[in-house]
Amino acid sequence: MSQPVKLSDELVCDARLIAEVSERSIAGQIEFWAQMGRALEPLLRGDRALALRRAGRCRPLAEAIRDVDSVEGRKRVRDYLEAQPYPHFEPVPGISGLLRKIDED
Repeated sequence: MSQPVKLSDELVCDARLIAEVSERSIAGQIEFWAQMGRALEPLLRGDRALALRRAGRCRPLAEAIRDVDSVEGRKRVRDYLEAQPYPHFEPVPGISGLLRKIDED
C-alpha cells in the first residue's frame, strides 16, 4: 500500500542526484535510505544517533556539489589535499592534463 507524503525539496534533490548514480528511481532511493535507517537505528547508541543526525544537517549534498566548481570549493579541495600524507600531485604548468608527483623529500 502506498501513501503520499510531503518531503522537503532538499531531500528530493539529494535523492535525485544519488538515485541517478545508483540507478534507482527517486522513490527507490528514499526507500533505500529509510530501510538503512530502520536497520541501523537499533544498533546505534543514543549519543551516536544524535551525532549522526546533527552531521546530516551540516550541508545538503546538492549544495556541496554546486559549490565544488567555485573558487571557494577549489580552495577547500586544495587545502584538504595538501593536508594529506605524501605523495602529493600537482598540475604541470603549461601541459594540460599532466600531473607531477611530489614526494615528502
